[in-house]
Amino acid sequence: MIPPLRREVLVTASPEHAFALFTERIGDWWPLARFGVFGDGTVAFEERLIVERSGDRESVWGEVTSWEPPGALGFTWHPGYGSGHATDVRVTFEAAGEQTLVTLVHSGWERMTDPQAARREYGNGWPAVLAGFAALAMSS
Repeated sequence: MIPPLRREVLVTASPEHAFALFTERIGDWWPLARFGVFGDGTVAFEERLIVERSGDRESVWGEVTSWEPPGALGFTWHPGYGSGHATDVRVTFEAAGEQTLVTLVHSGWERMTDPQAARREYGNGWPAVLAGFAALAMSS
C-alpha cells in the first residue's frame, strides 16, 4: 500500500469562512493555468461534482463523497481521467486560535497507472494549490 499524501496550510480565517472559501470560491484561488485540464476557464463545485469548464468543454474532476461544513469535505479526484482512475481526497478545517489549520489527505494511489509517480507529482502540486487558497483567505 502506498501511504497517503498529507499537506497542511494555516489560513487566516475561521473554519466556517475557510470551508466557504474552499468550496464556494474555488474558481478564485485554483491555479487553472498550471493545474487545470484546459488551462483556462472556470472550476466550481456544482451539486456533488467538481467541474472545470472552458468554452463548450467540460471536465469533471471528482465527485463529492462527504460534505460536513465547516469541519470536513471529501471527494474523489480524477481531473482529466475517467472515474475509474479516481483517487480520494479529504480536507479538514480545524480551528487554531484565530486561524484555521486546513489539512488535505490524498490517498488511493493504487488506482493510478503509475502510483508512485502520481503521488510524487501531487506531492509537488498540492503545496502550490494550497498556497493560492491561503492567499485568498488572507485577502478575504
